[in-house]
Amino acid sequence: MLVATVRNYVTSADVKEYVYCPAIVWIRHVLNVEEPQDFNMAFGRSKSYRLDVLERVGVRKPWSFEVFLRNPSKGIAGVVDVVGGSGRFEVVELKAFRRRSFSHFKSQLMFHAYLVSTTMGPVTRAYLVLDDRVRAYVVNETATRDVERIIEGVRRVRESERPPRASRSWKCRLCWYRRYCPSA
Repeated sequence: MLVATVRNYVTSADVKEYVYCPAIVWIRHVLNVEEPQDFNMAFGRSKSYRLDVLERVGVRKPWSFEVFLRNPSKGIAGVVDVVGGSGRFEVVELKAFRRRSFSHFKSQLMFHAYLVSTTMGPVTRAYLVLDDRVRAYVVNETATRDVERIIEGVRRVRESERPPRASRSWKCRLCWYRRYCPSA
């Protein structure tokens, strides 16, 4: 079973949630609670939506969709929305709707770039698509160090018996995990 295989790995979902709020990572791993898939997630996986966006952005072909990657030596795994190119790659993270806050999605994207670079080869560009807005990022050593720092933070939270402090903000009232939050 895939879930059991990656349970000990830091995943792209862990990274995204850690940046949004570290308490979510603790809730997911210690309390074993998962947010169910919603309409936004399903729509974002629509292949026709992806093709339109990839053409518009100009991501190099060939394209590979929902690429599962795992790096056992680094203990990381994830499913990358789109990997474009060959030899030197481009990574795309697709979100079907615009968001008010998206730093957690950028971190997820850069984690995917790191994962691709450690398993397939160098990544030159990473694209975060939020509905009709596209943000392009260069993948460099600073981004790599940031991702490695986040991965270590995720590991600390997952291994802790005590929950971390929640990132108390306006986002709490929108958070699906708030009913389980130890800081609520």
